[in-house]
Amino acid sequence: MPRKKETLELLKLKLKRTELLLEINSQVAELNDLTQILWKIIQFLTEELKAERGTLFLNDDETNELYSRIAQGALTREIRILNNVGIAGAIFQSQKGEIIHDVYKDSRFNEEVDQETSYKTKNMICCPVKTIGGKTIGVIEVLNKKRGRFTKDNLIFSEAAATRAAKSIQNAKEYAFQSVLLEMSSRFD
Repeated sequence: MPRKKETLELLKLKLKRTELLLEINSQVAELNDLTQILWKIIQFLTEELKAERGTLFLNDDETNELYSRIAQGALTREIRILNNVGIAGAIFQSQKGEIIHDVYKDSRFNEEVDQETSYKTKNMICCPVKTIGGKTIGVIEVLNKKRGRFTKDNLIFSEAAATRAAKSIQNAKEYAFQSVLLEMSSRFD
């Protein structure tokens, strides 16, 4: 009998996750601007996980730095860290998401960002942002669960949201590329 109950609970979790991803897609479908799309994804993710804030870092291939493309909170400037430093750098390099229940006990944690932002990170989910082709282009951090602990299901949902962000970024780059090609071809007409 316990097996049926566990299976039912698992199915309920998967259904809820699917419903949430459909909700993200429907909200994002109404938007055209990449910044608005990414803000919406991070906002939705932090609200659903009942976290204080979230950040989307993208990789700068020229400098090998992760830079904050979207950062919730009072931060007014861009955060830049080497893509192999801190938890974000470790996740970027390993390409595997993690839950960190106490960041100050994790040797990879980079306290400098907390010091610069005057924000105290306690726990987080950090997951890679990967393109359809599997290239890691950034990471998403969801910080400070308001109650309880982050769960494996929270991590899976974050990874799905990161995939949605990657698709939006790829679509925006493809659209920009197509626009440049159209402009160039019109010059030769």
